[in-house]
Amino acid sequence: MRSDEGGLRAPTRNIIAWTEADYWNSEKLDEETRRQFDVCHGCRRCFNLCDSFPKLFDLIDQSKTLELDSVKSEDFKPVIDACTLCDMCFMVTCPYVPPHEFAIDIPKLMLRHRAKNFKNGNINLKEKQIAEIDRNGKLGQKIRPISNAVISLKNKPARYIIEKTLNINKKAKLPNFVKPFNESFPINKKAPAYGKKAILFSTCYGSYHNSEIISSTYKVLRHNGVDVSLFYDGCCGMPQLEQGNIERVAKQAKDISKKLVNLIEEGINVIVPIPSCALMFKTEWPLLLSQDENVKMLSENTMDIDEYIIALSEKEGIVEDLKPLAGDITVHMSCHSRAQNIGPKSAQMLRLIPETKVNVVERCSGHGGSWGVKKDNFDTAIKIGKTSAKNIMKYNTKYFASTCPLAGDHIVQISEIEKKENLKPLDAPSHPIELIAISYNLKKNK
Repeated sequence: MRSDEGGLRAPTRNIIAWTEADYWNSEKLDEETRRQFDVCHGCRRCFNLCDSFPKLFDLIDQSKTLELDSVKSEDFKPVIDACTLCDMCFMVTCPYVPPHEFAIDIPKLMLRHRAKNFKNGNINLKEKQIAEIDRNGKLGQKIRPISNAVISLKNKPARYIIEKTLNINKKAKLPNFVKPFNESFPINKKAPAYGKKAILFSTCYGSYHNSEIISSTYKVLRHNGVDVSLFYDGCCGMPQLEQGNIERVAKQAKDISKKLVNLIEEGINVIVPIPSCALMFKTEWPLLLSQDENVKMLSENTMDIDEYIIALSEKEGIVEDLKPLAGDITVHMSCHSRAQNIGPKSAQMLRLIPETKVNVVERCSGHGGSWGVKKDNFDTAIKIGKTSAKNIMKYNTKYFASTCPLAGDHIVQISEIEKKENLKPLDAPSHPIELIAISYNLKKNK
């Protein structure tokens, strides 16, 4: 069900009809854009959600008639560019999403514009290079001492060059490259869930930038008796989706789902520790390839790691040797965690830790994937995330976790900028599963 902010019915999503000619028709796209924007103009419920809606409302309010009819279609570009595809307007705020007759879906409308833009060759080379996650990740990982030195905020000459060549803001923190995950850990045969199997999709972020998340997930699952095996065969395609490269995303979906369904047996789930990737498997791929049985099967068998641990605790049971974490926890629920419509599973999971208070912040970090690191977006990304950062800082807990590592790093950077009012800047963020691993004494405490 929707939150109290939205409608009373659960939102449903229409498939993305990208294989049909009408999807690419400029006149029909403009007509649909004006139809949906006119509903938004009459409602304005999303005025403070992100930067897209204020830009749209300013366009209308500064127009000749104060209505949408006097706004030129070419002036919609800043509105489209400001969307991060976070899905919060659709999942949380808008009362007019399907099955309502107005059928408002702003994120998918923005995606349609970007897909048309990409097809017309309007994405520059810089943008395309940033989205080559696996190529960039493998190269950066191979020469990580050099790579990490180059992207460091302290390396001002290098960051100046990166800004000029790749349009990445010189002030934006970028994730370091790490050693790939290469560990073994015994299965706990005494665990209540012993005998279960799972596949851990290690994601591009876990593979190249934070193997501690994969290590913690792997150890926690095996400690709980789950025979988990690792799988990674390329990025889920979220960076390409942000650019509108639908055909590339669909190809990746077909390739990965075909390989994964061969590993999925009855009762075996694919576990994903990064919410953006889980959202792609569960929702975005089926919307693009609604008739592909492999994609549908993968969607039905994918679970966020937090979702899986809660299900394990409610059905088979988990190993009950979790230790309290003194100093308590504040967890940030990222937009793509919330967009999965599964509830605050990370907070539920962390509350399995005894004698440990868990505070929850459910508000946008402002990062938006690759959107927030771009030269022209970074200041806006900082502005949007200030509320989240300040709320987390006010709790002043020892542990800060975010379901999205990029969002967590961004919030920490905001806290360093906003250190005032006697609020202490945040320490490096953890993924919630890392705190479970610490509580199990499977990972070194901070």
